[in-house]
Amino acid sequence: MHDLPSPGDQVAGNYTVTAVLHAAPHVAWLQATTSWGGRVLIERFSPPEPDTPTGQRARQAFLRAARALAQVGHPAVARVTDLVDQHQEVYAVVEDHPHQSLGERLKAGPLSPTDLTVCVQQLFAGLGATHAQAALHTAITPEAIAFGEDGQVRLQRFGLSKRALQDIGQKTDDDPRYQAPERLGGGGFTPQTDLYALGAVLFEAASGHVPTTARARAQGVPLPPYPEGVPEAVRTALNAAVALDPAQRAISASEVLERVARSSTPPRVPDAPPAEPEPVAEPVPPSPPTPPPPPVPPPPAPGWRKVAVIAGVSVALLLGLTALWPRTSASTAEAATAPASALEGSTAVADGSSATTADPTPATLVPVALPITVVTAQSLNVRTQPDETSAVSTVVRFGTNLEVLEEQADWLHVRADSVDGWVSRAHTSLLHTPEETAALLTHLAAGGNVTLAAGVYWLDQPLTLTSDVNLVGAGQGASYLLGRSAEDTLVLERANVQLGHLTVGHVGDAFARTVYQVGGNLEASNVVLTGGRRDSEEGAYGSGLWVAEGGHAELTDDLLTANAFGLYVSDDSTVTAKGVSFNGNSDGGALFKDKSGGQISDSRFNANQAHGLHVFGAAHPIITDSVFRQNRGRGITVYGAATPTIAHNTVEDNRLQGVGVQEGAQPTITENTIQGNRQSGLTYFDNSGGEAQNNTIQANRVAGISVTEYAAPTLSGNTVERNGANGIAFSDATTGTAEDNTVRLNDNPGISVWGDAQPQLRGNMVTDNRQSGIVIAEQARPEVVGNTISNNALYGLILTGKAQPTVNENTLEGNGKGGIFYKQMAGGSGYGNTCSDNGGANLSAQLDDGNPGPSFSTDGCSPSY
Repeated sequence: MHDLPSPGDQVAGNYTVTAVLHAAPHVAWLQATTSWGGRVLIERFSPPEPDTPTGQRARQAFLRAARALAQVGHPAVARVTDLVDQHQEVYAVVEDHPHQSLGERLKAGPLSPTDLTVCVQQLFAGLGATHAQAALHTAITPEAIAFGEDGQVRLQRFGLSKRALQDIGQKTDDDPRYQAPERLGGGGFTPQTDLYALGAVLFEAASGHVPTTARARAQGVPLPPYPEGVPEAVRTALNAAVALDPAQRAISASEVLERVARSSTPPRVPDAPPAEPEPVAEPVPPSPPTPPPPPVPPPPAPGWRKVAVIAGVSVALLLGLTALWPRTSASTAEAATAPASALEGSTAVADGSSATTADPTPATLVPVALPITVVTAQSLNVRTQPDETSAVSTVVRFGTNLEVLEEQADWLHVRADSVDGWVSRAHTSLLHTPEETAALLTHLAAGGNVTLAAGVYWLDQPLTLTSDVNLVGAGQGASYLLGRSAEDTLVLERANVQLGHLTVGHVGDAFARTVYQVGGNLEASNVVLTGGRRDSEEGAYGSGLWVAEGGHAELTDDLLTANAFGLYVSDDSTVTAKGVSFNGNSDGGALFKDKSGGQISDSRFNANQAHGLHVFGAAHPIITDSVFRQNRGRGITVYGAATPTIAHNTVEDNRLQGVGVQEGAQPTITENTIQGNRQSGLTYFDNSGGEAQNNTIQANRVAGISVTEYAAPTLSGNTVERNGANGIAFSDATTGTAEDNTVRLNDNPGISVWGDAQPQLRGNMVTDNRQSGIVIAEQARPEVVGNTISNNALYGLILTGKAQPTVNENTLEGNGKGGIFYKQMAGGSGYGNTCSDNGGANLSAQLDDGNPGPSFSTDGCSPSY
């Protein structure tokens, strides 16, 4: 560990240390003052072996994590104000308001219910804002939560160094009391491990007791009980955050917050049906009064017709708050001696609209139907007992209907067909009755504003909207529109539609799109689109959202997951997406084709089963500030005649290339970080081209940039380093230009040119590569002009085979075995080169008989034949 500064020492230029708060190998937390009198916290990271590729990778990982955190703008997250890179050490400077830590505050006992509720709401909101920027905390403990004198509670002391050390496979010093079981088992940091840590810390704040470790809980030691007075909403939220099984744990901070909101305002089931239905909400606007919607018809027969929503007035209806299926236990439902009032109070009640039941006269001793709950996770374990440690008897899929036989805390005893067991309530939602769904369709038919209550609405036929509608639910994990029919769940036909805070899903094996937009405008915010299934033979359907025929969609903070394609944009349609996650789709996160365009920014394309993003045809979207990670194909693939702009993205750890360019595509690829991909970072095929400028392309397993077949890109100003093969490779009959690039520390030659390739290599810095700097082979005829080729392990420049390059005005110095080396039948010409301090001859040759050698003016490179 580097020497620690002492109080009074100046670090990172403008900061005077006042205290060392924490020190561990490679990391120190400092309290400091600024030169202008402010107070800050500083995380100092000292990469292990900073001059090695491993140390450089750790340094870059710290910088990336700090830059991501600097993008978070939330009052409950301490703001990054400065980032100082001094190579051997990196400093992340964070604002420090006068505060008391949660650890200090808990010495006086647990938080009050009011303070606890505020903490849950504000801190999970801050954590969600952090995750939205692809940042993680990784170090949540009571000391990382600050109660400011300004009244704001904040997350601080982010573990940027932990994430950097994890990237290079080093262990980190974690407090096991707040670590998720997968972390204790050697797994990496994820948003879910952050959720667990924050949940565990806030459990301590609620109970006043240090939480039982995940390892002990897995062996049967329970968490301490909540004290009386802890709100049910807080218990529900924390239980969701600290579930041992990640499949049972909340998947996001927003899901935790939705559970707080739902538990805070549970639906009321009346003791008996009201004599007359009472409206849940007044129509909007209140004056003049809006005529009430027509009565809900009796439950329709199976196979409702396709619903076309026509022009109507603006209405607001909170559907079904008192009309969810009854939440009675099996014993109540089956008790022959239950009083009539209890049975009547358990029957389904109409919406609060003008709807009436088929038989308005209440009957005594009406048999109670079992409530139905619907699986809302992609898959859900059914266990033998209401305990997350009990055996799993089977797994049920998203959209499965389950009869509820019994309730026990956070568990439901359910059955369906051969299923009989216990499931977590958190991953299910109660099913609305057919009458309530009919009421929904009635109000959509009126157009305007419709607000959905929590629960699942089943659509047996595609729902088509042809007029302006604003449909808002109670949250992504609360309100669901689900359909099982072929073709589509929701169709938008040349309408202006707003969707917010709900999930739209297709269920089952029929080929279908989840949402199909034909023209018009769509605004979707905090929406999940899932379940689109593709007909591969027909090349149709399968998208979470398909935008066609000139439609425009604006997507904000949405999740498109478990579809074939998350997003599919065709014709001349456009999509603007910000903060959207295109994750876990089978054929790709998003696809732009034909003449489509738009802009995707600040979004995530993670863990798709094929490529993260497809762009082809004449599509021309702008893709910025997004992350493409761990896709099974490429991070981004561009083909056809597409001309996208790809800028300021991170493309990493994809199964194939980071970015692949094919056919006649001509993308502009600028200032991206392309790293750690299983094949090359950036590859050009066929007759492709375009520009790649000022990118960082590093630590890919094969080449940094590979140019093949007939491709002719312009590569300029890129940093290409620490790749597993060549830095830049031209092969086949390629042309193009590589100019002013820095190519260093690659495992094979820095630049290779072979086949019949004829690129121009100009002004590049080719240094510190583990073999030779530049190798020209076979029949290649490049122009090698004005490059600096230095400190490579073997030769500066090797020319072999039948290569006939032009080698002019290059500087070759400090190369391990020599400067310029001609072999076999190589020739060509050269002049004006300068050679110095090479480990062997500055200019040498081993030529085949009959080869007269190059036409070479020795100038500053004296020969040694």
